[in-house]
Amino acid sequence: MSAYIKAISYYLPDNVLTNEELSRLFPEYTPEEIFRRTGIKERHFSSPDEIPSDAAVIAAEKFFKEHPACKKEDIDFLIFCTEMVDRRGPATACILQNRIGLPVTAGAIDIPMGCSGFVYGLLVAQSLVNSGAAKNVLFLTGDAATKVIHPADHELRMIFGDAMAATLISNNDSGSIGGFVFGTDGSGAQNLIVEGCCGAEKPTREWLDKYADAGGMAYGKLSMNGTEILNFTLKRVPPMVKQLLEKEKLALEDIDLFIFHQASGFMLEVLRRKMKIPKEKFFTNMEYIGNTVAATIPLALYDALKAGLIKKGSKVMIAGFGIGYSWGATVLTF
Repeated sequence: MSAYIKAISYYLPDNVLTNEELSRLFPEYTPEEIFRRTGIKERHFSSPDEIPSDAAVIAAEKFFKEHPACKKEDIDFLIFCTEMVDRRGPATACILQNRIGLPVTAGAIDIPMGCSGFVYGLLVAQSLVNSGAAKNVLFLTGDAATKVIHPADHELRMIFGDAMAATLISNNDSGSIGGFVFGTDGSGAQNLIVEGCCGAEKPTREWLDKYADAGGMAYGKLSMNGTEILNFTLKRVPPMVKQLLEKEKLALEDIDLFIFHQASGFMLEVLRRKMKIPKEKFFTNMEYIGNTVAATIPLALYDALKAGLIKKGSKVMIAGFGIGYSWGATVLTF
């Protein structure tokens, strides 16, 4: 028996920001130019009073509705991965256990990670299942990046959207989660960073006054050095993929589908070409979703499964990379 991904659901907020709307806000960019730069036509954003924990409850309820064979009473552990936890304490996962209605016998932890968070959390879930500590782990993954983007920051507004995914990791005789490759280089943290406040905590008066022109930026402010992030990605991701293939004793041709963190269309295409991955094996789904940070990989897995691109026995490499700097990858067998 080994841990595997049993089922996935996801939630997208109803609010949508199109390239046409962005072009009206930033007339120097046409809708076509925005798409060429990002590979994105639409991105979803949460309502003003909706934070990731609210989205997590919706995603979890949607998960149990879409997968009726999966029962709340069977959940042994809850992992909540977001960069916008409600408070410094208690863990938001503890609050979610109660809000979702999971058993009081379930463990619950937060993992405050971003772009590589799904891979990191998957390792924790795999460890819980393979060790026998848990049979069923509910993994909630997502962010509300749009809340920490300044309204005048055209680059970030073009890329990021909000979403929440719900993934069940269980044990199975056939599918599996393979070995992992990870890395961290905190020296690059300043190149993609959220400064300010988080979740339900209130900001200081000084902060609100500083960003009064943008409504106070009450959840913090995201800044990104795009050039340095691209350099970091090209430096770390190809060696990570090579290392993982060697660790799993696989060749590039043995992988049926590659699903990377959906950072931007431009970045993904540069990576694909650099690693010589065939287009038909390189899955992207960000055109009408955007970069949803910790949720991008499970959203892509869900859509690839729905499209029939992942079948029984398929080997899928997933790779997360970004804020931190942090990176991680594994191979899933379905």
